[in-house]
Amino acid sequence: MINKISSKESSLFKYAKKLISKSNFRKREKKFIVEGFREIQHCKNSNFTIDQIFVLKDKLQSLSIKDLKINLITRELIEQIIYRESEGIFAIVNYKPSKISDLKIDKDDFFLVLQNPEKPGNIGAIMRTFEACGFKNIIITDSHTEVYNPNTIRASLGSIFSLNIFQLTATEAINFLKKNNFKIYGAHIESSIIYKDVDYNKRCALIMGPEKSKINDELLSECDNLINIPMFGNVDSLNLSVSTGIILYEAINQRKFS
Repeated sequence: MINKISSKESSLFKYAKKLISKSNFRKREKKFIVEGFREIQHCKNSNFTIDQIFVLKDKLQSLSIKDLKINLITRELIEQIIYRESEGIFAIVNYKPSKISDLKIDKDDFFLVLQNPEKPGNIGAIMRTFEACGFKNIIITDSHTEVYNPNTIRASLGSIFSLNIFQLTATEAINFLKKNNFKIYGAHIESSIIYKDVDYNKRCALIMGPEKSKINDELLSECDNLINIPMFGNVDSLNLSVSTGIILYEAINQRKFS
């Protein structure tokens, strides 16, 4: 059965609008918004449960997912929900629970730890690069930015649904890494060790701190090595997603091509 939504007074429309704009509401409801045909399909392929879909009438024939609640919505209303209104579709999706204790760890697993990342777009871009490298596991610590922020989802281009993402405290992250014998590398601008001069071939974790400051002292004290990316111009720092990408590609270069 297809439901029709044509009024801004619709309770479903108000619910979706609140999900897209209120982080605390998403956390409470354990739901979030995904826009675009490709991203919705990626979400379904990654075993997320889609609650329902909202689509423009002229896009309905392009919808390959048929076994769901479908709502026809007007263009005027959909433009108030999604950024890429030309796609003409969005979905309400349920959180997928994940416990790091349930994870099966490979002997050469690589973890990325993002400590207090601040910009949703940067987080999404990092996820996209991380998946491009073939890695799977990300830990986010001490962050006020919600994982399923709409800007994070858009910037990840669906990569967020393919990765194992865990939100832990710094202490929980360190306890997990130490318990499982990870070599821990921390990015630090004052280190004398260049990022290319460490071994990423065995089980290891990379900790990246926030753009405006360094890794916190608790994580810093547990690193086996601190590494840096040399800079030769007048700038004193790099964008977080750029610097993370540089180190990730060194890691994959060592693992695949050395």
